[in-house]
Amino acid sequence: IGGLWKISRPTVWFLIASAVFRDGLTGVFTYGGVLAKVAFGFSAGDVIIFAIAANVVAGVSTVLVGRLDDVLGPKRVMVGALVGAVVAGACVFVFHMGGATIFWIFGLLMCVFVGPAQSASRSFLARVIPAGHEGEVFGLYQTTGRAATFLAPVLFTVFVSLFGKSIYGVIGIVIVLAVGLALLIPIKEHATALK
Repeated sequence: IGGLWKISRPTVWFLIASAVFRDGLTGVFTYGGVLAKVAFGFSAGDVIIFAIAANVVAGVSTVLVGRLDDVLGPKRVMVGALVGAVVAGACVFVFHMGGATIFWIFGLLMCVFVGPAQSASRSFLARVIPAGHEGEVFGLYQTTGRAATFLAPVLFTVFVSLFGKSIYGVIGIVIVLAVGLALLIPIKEHATALK
């Protein structure tokens, strides 16, 4: 990491940013079922149906938005997807009194943004890796992703504990996504070495 910092700081910053927002994206699926059942009153069967729908929506959106990656570039796709996920997550919380319908709409909308953000993340990484460091950096990408896996669970738990209702855990997930987005925005695409 020290050596990489000397030759390509944008790569290191992206590894940090992606570790944070990827944990938030993972939290969308990890806690989606919990929120559906506890906060929105889904039955066990409804949770399974929602999980299937969420994965289908995420998969289809990844394929469709993948074309935008080629046209607009992966950073714009990631930023757009993360902004969308943050807004959809905020809507889940703000409008939760609307019940299951709100979760179906905005919960699935969050899932629309998960796949594109994850796939664009890998595409972007390929553009900020210094030549000859591909294997090393992709290994670090996996490692940093695992190193940050505590963020969403901790913040989800903290907000649920503070306010005593599971719906407040959404705020924790949204914060992780927003912090990852904030870390991502300053990183320049195609900047593979210090100038």
